[in-house]
Amino acid sequence: MSAWTREAIEALGPVTDVPTVAAILGVNKDTVYAAIRRGEWTATRVLSLGRKIKIPTRDLIATLYGVEAPPVPTYQEIPAVPHQCQHPASPQVKAMQSQSQCGCRVDGAAAIYPLRGA
Repeated sequence: MSAWTREAIEALGPVTDVPTVAAILGVNKDTVYAAIRRGEWTATRVLSLGRKIKIPTRDLIATLYGVEAPPVPTYQEIPAVPHQCQHPASPQVKAMQSQSQCGCRVDGAAAIYPLRGA
């Protein structure tokens, strides 16, 4: 491959091998192997699987393109926190009523207790 793009690197999968990393960086594979062997490779994590060495592509992308901040969810994307007391829709009980209106009680498993000695 003549030019590596971000999309091409992402298409490699979760991990890749050292010769591919060397081709992406434009260096000889022996240079990368030697740096890993000496413990001087700091560009990415190194996963040693027996005699095989794998490099996480996510680390490689972060090294080349920087870390992207996760997108901030909009108000519509934020899931609503469920109320403790939820009922199926019925004529007698509305779907979301406070506990004082429906008569439900919080059982002991849902209660929060302080830690001992704290």
